Amino acid sequence: MTTTTLTQRQVKRWLTGRVAELLKVAPETVSPSAVFSELGLSSLQAVELTAELEDFSGREIPATMVYEYPTIEDAAAYVAGL
Repeated sequence: MTTTTLTQRQVKRWLTGRVAELLKVAPETVSPSAVFSELGLSSLQAVELTAELEDFSGREIPATMVYEYPTIEDAAAYVAGL
């Protein structure tokens, strides 16, 4: 894991892109203010996303992150604040 500092914008961009990949849609169709479950992510995809975000950010992130911070905007603010 890395120890670089990430901005909220960087995390938001990464999350938007990764959610778009998982859902097989264009990134511009993914609303950062929509709840992950409303975007169409399954529980398994949410757990995978959290693990990938942990690798990307170099921070330890609880598996429950997408439930505690249910939107891309919320999750990005949380991760950037770690």
